[in-house]
Amino acid sequence: MPSDPPSLLASELPSLRAGDLALRDLARDRAEIVEARSDSPTGLRLVSLLGSGGMSTVFLAQADHGVRSGHLSPLTPRRVAVKFLQAAAFDHFRRMNQDPSNVFLREVVALGRMMERQPPSEFVVGFYGSGYADVDCAGLVRRLPWLAVEFVDGGTDGASLTDRVERSAHGVDPIRALRLLRGVFAGAVALHGEGIIHRDLKPDNVLVAGPVDDETPKLADCGIARVDGLVATIAAMTPAYGGPEQMLSLESESNPLVGPWTDVHALAAVAWFILGGCDWCLGDSDTKWNAGERRSLRTAERVHPGFMAEPALLAEIDAVLARGAAPRLPDVAWAHPEAARYRPGLAALLPAAMTGAARFASVEAFRDQLLPLLERAAVAWAARAGRENRAATAFRPTQLLRAATSGAPRSLAREIAPCEGVAPTAPGSVVFQPDGRVLARFGDRLYYFIDDEPHGVSVPANVRPLLGASSWLTRGPGGGFAAIGAEHVLLVLGGAFSRMPLPARADGGEIGPIQAVVDDGRTFGVITAETDDSNGGPELWTSGDGTRWAAPVVLPLGGDVRRVAFGPYGFLVVGARGGKRARAIFVGFDYQPIALVVGVNDRPPLLACVCSAGREAWGAGTGFVLSFDRTTVREEIVDTQETPVAMGLDVVGVPWLVTTRTVARRHVESGAGRWRVYHQRTATEAPFVGIGFTPDGARVLDELGGGVHITPDDVETWRARSSAPQSTS
Repeated sequence: MPSDPPSLLASELPSLRAGDLALRDLARDRAEIVEARSDSPTGLRLVSLLGSGGMSTVFLAQADHGVRSGHLSPLTPRRVAVKFLQAAAFDHFRRMNQDPSNVFLREVVALGRMMERQPPSEFVVGFYGSGYADVDCAGLVRRLPWLAVEFVDGGTDGASLTDRVERSAHGVDPIRALRLLRGVFAGAVALHGEGIIHRDLKPDNVLVAGPVDDETPKLADCGIARVDGLVATIAAMTPAYGGPEQMLSLESESNPLVGPWTDVHALAAVAWFILGGCDWCLGDSDTKWNAGERRSLRTAERVHPGFMAEPALLAEIDAVLARGAAPRLPDVAWAHPEAARYRPGLAALLPAAMTGAARFASVEAFRDQLLPLLERAAVAWAARAGRENRAATAFRPTQLLRAATSGAPRSLAREIAPCEGVAPTAPGSVVFQPDGRVLARFGDRLYYFIDDEPHGVSVPANVRPLLGASSWLTRGPGGGFAAIGAEHVLLVLGGAFSRMPLPARADGGEIGPIQAVVDDGRTFGVITAETDDSNGGPELWTSGDGTRWAAPVVLPLGGDVRRVAFGPYGFLVVGARGGKRARAIFVGFDYQPIALVVGVNDRPPLLACVCSAGREAWGAGTGFVLSFDRTTVREEIVDTQETPVAMGLDVVGVPWLVTTRTVARRHVESGAGRWRVYHQRTATEAPFVGIGFTPDGARVLDELGGGVHITPDDVETWRARSSAPQSTS
């Protein structure tokens, strides 16, 4: 961002006006942002205040896709968060003889680098553009910098990691904690891969999209980041999270002791917050913390019983976290030629920085020690929950949607135009992320949808045949995506493609081809066909990191698997025997299968399924839906005879069914379930292939990349109960 005039008296008032120096009322007139340097419209219109911090104020803004502003990325969604430098901060920088135009420079460069790879990491907030706007504040017009970033809608569960953890009355369970921390680590690794040290990782700077059982954490606020290629430094930190070496930083001087290990310290404190439900450091008066001592999770406010029940494992977790936040820096930190002159200052500031075990040198080293322990905790807790017949993890509550008083269900349906020149895709070849973005495969081509806009993904020529031979597209292990065929798993992560090793037995025994995948986003897994070595049925193989497969779970279905759905009490497996008769089993987390026979085996194949927050689950075949409650099977009324292609839960837990031509949602009428049609297509229109949900409604994709967006009349219950602010600084 080049330097601009600090302020000017306006001969003509700009469209943006504020009554206070924090700009909190800037959106009151829903004015459009005009780029000050060119006097051209940006296509962004302010809608409402999201939050106000020390230097910046953030607003929800609407992007007009009819105005193709050169200041915004083609990837810009309809809703974005726009961060403005406050007028008070602008004046402060001018008094200090500093250029306010540089305030957002680190964030612009850092997040801009993250967006260069397509699809970008879902674990770092998206960046869509920046500029300057002339803002009249108390009669003085200032040219204030702004930047547009991803608006993270947390729905009813809250938009930040702080919100989510504080709302967990009994602590974050091991399964959920593992999922959250995998995402946080993935975001930090992605930043470091682009030469970006965040320097201010903390729960308020981790935004979260999706319901509690399918959360996507997103690292935000790179305002004080160390970015390769940028010399200037901002001396700032959050003492309860930042590494103590940051306290030696000076303005405009690059502190050589700051490196990847600095973010490791903050990540350890973030992990402690997730597991313990409170800050690790007790505040400025925490003398033990300030002396380098790190207390055990056993002293935390809200540690989940799943961790407390494993004291030996909790002690191992304590040890890894303590090393992650160790005051002593790793040896690599002292390799810089200028580091030696900082040693006396650090020794005087914190004597413990000169003794004890050294901190992990990289996020990857810390991750590789911590996540296996959390995996063990998750497995142990799931098994215990299965034995005790209790929910293993937090799950969105399933809502009983009562029947409308009269007529068809009320909703708004907006048709979406198809992509141009694409080969038709099929069910299984589209995957939805909790933030609303979609990846779809059309032959050997990939398109990434932001809102309804398709963006082509560059696929290397040597990868195209493998992509074209894929039958399924899913969310990947630990992030990204996976394209899967009978004999391959192709990972798509940060714009790079790589093959994942197929499952293998230690003794080299036979493994069947992949016949189905887990596509609900909570678990990454594939199901291989039964072989002589399978010991009784198809096998479910799962992976959390894309390199290792857990030991297989035998699925004694008595047929071929079509779909698997995970819930808090276990998972439902549906399919068919010989392609003619339905089969279904429920497998608890104690891995004891329950065969569902009566009312199932005499029906046509089950092709889709979904689990609720309770013990109820549903499976669908052509023209029918079955409700399962462990050993009980009931048929429910369904107002369509089409072939099912997908089922899913919306953000408030109501199940939906998509067939080739219809979209239905479950209602409760006279105590029984009925699947009522919300949208229907004619036989000449492209058939549907998948569905996803955001707090704005349901997005249904058809085989040509078009489809429909459905907004039910109860959509207000999908959105946040309170306006949780986006991250500010």
